[in-house]
Amino acid sequence: MICVVLIGFGSACQTKEAAWDSFGNEINSRSAVSTVEMVSAVNSSDSVSVKFEAEIAEVCQMKGCWMTLKSADGSAVRVTFKDYGFFVPKDAAGKKVVIEGVALSEVLDEATARHYAEDAGKPFDENADLRQVSVIASGVLIAKDDQL
Repeated sequence: MICVVLIGFGSACQTKEAAWDSFGNEINSRSAVSTVEMVSAVNSSDSVSVKFEAEIAEVCQMKGCWMTLKSADGSAVRVTFKDYGFFVPKDAAGKKVVIEGVALSEVLDEATARHYAEDAGKPFDENADLRQVSVIASGVLIAKDDQL
């Protein structure tokens, strides 16, 4: 719990979970591992249930229907949302995020890679490595701008 004492006005307290905007299923930030730990777990299995913390690199500028994450080891991590059931704000790039869902390692087909590039407002790179870690998120927490 975080408390702020305002002299002459009393105090205000909020729980750590109040510092997040929630999307999809309700989740919490406890027990989230790093992106590197998540990628390592995915590389040793076909798919794995995960809860991890990262920084958002970019968000789909059409609808907010996918995002990519910054990973300390340089791995590409793309997040989509279970059953296309929710979206995230298009201006969330650069924010801290906690994601819970299922992760897998995959190779994108060229049509999908072109679609993602178009959604991001970028040209398709013919020489890009189409291997990536993909996460189907059931719940997402994005840090609020006004976190204490």
